[in-house]
Amino acid sequence: MNIQLACKEWASVCAALASGRQSILMRKGGIAEPTGDFQVQSKWFWLYPTYVHQQQNQLRETEWLEKGEIFKAHAKKILFFHLAEVVETFHVMNLDIVEKLEPFHVLSKECIGSRFAYRTPGLTVMLVKIHKVLEPVEIDETPFYLGCKSWVNLESPLNVIDSTSVLDSKVFSSEIVKIKSLIQG
Repeated sequence: MNIQLACKEWASVCAALASGRQSILMRKGGIAEPTGDFQVQSKWFWLYPTYVHQQQNQLRETEWLEKGEIFKAHAKKILFFHLAEVVETFHVMNLDIVEKLEPFHVLSKECIGSRFAYRTPGLTVMLVKIHKVLEPVEIDETPFYLGCKSWVNLESPLNVIDSTSVLDSKVFSSEIVKIKSLIQG
């Protein structure tokens, strides 16, 4: 499988996803989003760990800030360790529902509230299955990849030879059922 798309996410959140602690991504859209809103561009994408804007007070479980350091690459390099597979996407327009998802992510209530309220109320919640590649892939970080954008089209597709799911199927399915029941009521 060749995958050319990457989604920029805080390294701390990437660490939570990589450990199985988190199975959702909650996005609003970066400043450089063409429409101003987050749009899912592919069912499969690389997790692109970033350190821009991530702060300890934005995390409910602050130890993830340090755990995200494992993704640090050499200067002007990016290391890809994980792929995300989008299982389902919801546009959640009710902050009470978003707040009920607290057990399933590491972000602080203030962070979620701020993201929810930015520009217009609402968040995109992606249920994602995370896959660890057996060999991390390192590429050069180009100026094109920088900036406040969610999605990055890599210069070339990266070949995935082999990967394993972070969570076993039963555990993942159980998590998804709980999350969907909270979102759908």
